[in-house]
Amino acid sequence: MSRVIRLNVVEQKVLSNPEAAILLKDVVERIKSKEGSISPFLAKALNYLSKHSKLKEDVGVEAVKSFLKGLGYKDETIVMIINLCPKTVDDLRILLDYEERYVEESVLNETVEYMKNVCL
Repeated sequence: MSRVIRLNVVEQKVLSNPEAAILLKDVVERIKSKEGSISPFLAKALNYLSKHSKLKEDVGVEAVKSFLKGLGYKDETIVMIINLCPKTVDDLRILLDYEERYVEESVLNETVEYMKNVCL
């Protein structure tokens, strides 16, 4: 039987797949400890996020976000870069819809080279 849970939104921000997986794992553990099991929907969501996290396990998401922020990318673009791990400049260019500026070729190349080192 389903229960209705009422939540208040305290903060809204974009999350990458690895960040969402970490948060959802915590929620799943709390639900399992209280109720013994989780819904199939939560299990599928956690499975999806775990499978589609493309960063190497030893790489911290915050470090990657900080590096990309330092290059001037917006939060939305950073999340797309982390989620998709572009391997070429052309792949990266597709993700620049939220940028309201021209991104220098050298910045694009630096981004791609960095992501090659931190992605699977």
